[in-house]
Amino acid sequence: MFVYRFLLYVFLVNKLSAHHSWTSPRSSSFHHSLELFHARTKHPPSSFSLSLPSFLPFVFNRTPCHDDLLELTKSFIKEEKWALKTLDSWGTKLPAGILEGSHLWFGSYDECIYPLYLPANQSYVPQPYPTKFCTISSVHANESDNVLIQKPSLLVGICLPESCHSDDFRSQSLDLHCQSEERQFSIGALLTLSLIILLTFFVCLAGFIPPLKEYSVLSSLKRIFSLNHHHSTYSCLNGIRALSLFWIIFGHVYIFQLTIIDNPVRVFDNLRNSWANQLIIGAVYGVDTFFFISGFLSVSVFIHTFNDQNTFHVRYLFLYYFHRYCRLIPTLVFVLLISMYLSPWMGSGPIFPTTNGFEVPACYHSWWATILFVNNIVSPEKACLPVTWYIANDFQFHLLAPLILIPFVLNRRRWTYALLILILLINIVTNISLVSTHPGFESGYTATTEVPVDFFEKVYVTPWCRIGAFVIGMMTKLILERYQPTLSSIKVILYTIISIVLAIVCIYIPFYSVYLPKFVLILHQSLSRQCWSIAIGWLIFACCNNNARLINKILSWPFWTIIARLSYSAYLIHVTIILVHIYNRVTTIHCQTSVIFNNFIALTLLSLLVSIVIVVLVETPCSLLERRIRKYYRERKPLATNHQSYGTIS
Repeated sequence: MFVYRFLLYVFLVNKLSAHHSWTSPRSSSFHHSLELFHARTKHPPSSFSLSLPSFLPFVFNRTPCHDDLLELTKSFIKEEKWALKTLDSWGTKLPAGILEGSHLWFGSYDECIYPLYLPANQSYVPQPYPTKFCTISSVHANESDNVLIQKPSLLVGICLPESCHSDDFRSQSLDLHCQSEERQFSIGALLTLSLIILLTFFVCLAGFIPPLKEYSVLSSLKRIFSLNHHHSTYSCLNGIRALSLFWIIFGHVYIFQLTIIDNPVRVFDNLRNSWANQLIIGAVYGVDTFFFISGFLSVSVFIHTFNDQNTFHVRYLFLYYFHRYCRLIPTLVFVLLISMYLSPWMGSGPIFPTTNGFEVPACYHSWWATILFVNNIVSPEKACLPVTWYIANDFQFHLLAPLILIPFVLNRRRWTYALLILILLINIVTNISLVSTHPGFESGYTATTEVPVDFFEKVYVTPWCRIGAFVIGMMTKLILERYQPTLSSIKVILYTIISIVLAIVCIYIPFYSVYLPKFVLILHQSLSRQCWSIAIGWLIFACCNNNARLINKILSWPFWTIIARLSYSAYLIHVTIILVHIYNRVTTIHCQTSVIFNNFIALTLLSLLVSIVIVVLVETPCSLLERRIRKYYRERKPLATNHQSYGTIS
């Protein structure tokens, strides 16, 4: 069906001169499309170009655009070089790879934008007017459309006079968009640039002011790259966090570049039939690993805090929530401002979104949902920075975690275990109910079926469907806090095998989804994230109890600590980096293994470098300031302590 549509669009482009309206022909069989393709290839190549005279009827008369196009037509007939150059840049010539899904016919972006250079006399051919690059698409842009989820359609590049605008053309079936239109330097962009400049001056000058020296660039860089740390029992978490970040970035690099490849049919075939490529789809479990680690550390921080104070005070809940919000919000707002107001100015190209950048128009009205961490519930399809659905879930889970752990510090540990088990059961039942009652949800994000649009909104980003990994992380930490048994070699091997099998089943069940009954897919979609978390839980348990010394040594490598310190900023900014790379291209990408890995390595390194800047400018100064505020609050309101480990509340 995918190729069939493209072939029909080929027919559409070549029949524009014979039709008085831009209406897509329809056929009911793929075989007919192949016959159509075979018939059209018998014609000379010139028949595959969109003729300029046939284009004029769609331009309103008595406009500068109409007059300039008439001049272009006359100059083309006279074979003037500037007119030949202009029409030669159009992407209406039949390209190779139609049967592999090549649907982005950009033409030559640079040839359209720049004047023709003559090497013989080292001069440029004069033009009566400047030209600009436009695209004709078979799908109208919608305000709710996200740049990350593009509908597949034929996109043809054309070169038009600067006087032409989208409003000069009349068509109800095709969408014309010109790159130079509607890109204005807004007040938001000016304020964002001013903020970046002020922060840069602050961290640079802080090194010369003794009271502010800890905010300086040098001090922040020392914190990031310092490897002089005491080995912790949980150092393996840094390696797991870093590898999960790389996995997520790899998955995003691969998936996002599908919007600009010239062989999507071959790529989707490889995704469906390759064991190795199934690991790309499995990158969704990297987020569950982050949820697990977050739950694990929430217990560690909570118990450490109240064990030091010896008394539980309700006021500490406020400090806990204040710390979590201040830990997340400064970097989030900074990256959000960049994406909203500066991304439209981060490049140009045939498909670069010059109007709204990398955010949907609805983002400018619903940005408040992102900074209040409810964008995973309030219209997630229209949210700013789509990857922040994870941040919203994580914050919501941290709101719940202290309430679950209060019985634990009051020596009511069984209540805490009961609450965690109850929440986990509710999570499983909710998943099963939603997946079983909505057709198509059981397949999730696989390459074999089309994912329902509302799967993302109702299952993938909702806290009641994703809290399982967080709860299992909390349970793992509580078990390690309470029990540290010495396991025999047989038990260690057995549990390791079980964990490996669970991880493999989670990743590769979708690979065989076409052969499995529906109830198996429902169980997989409802339980896979919990099973994956159990496998990660055993890995951490084994590392912390010296049952996996070699793996623990690898995951505790000090270098992972640096990546872990950058992981939050890198997670937020990496999608912007990927989109800048993709949408600045003037040609399509032929997707192959070497290209994938080259892009992954380059974009990962660039994301980490940019995240260093963000940490220096925003994350570290705000973290230090928040720490001072909490210290001041505690000194102003000292809290009485006693000598009990747990069990009191005030």
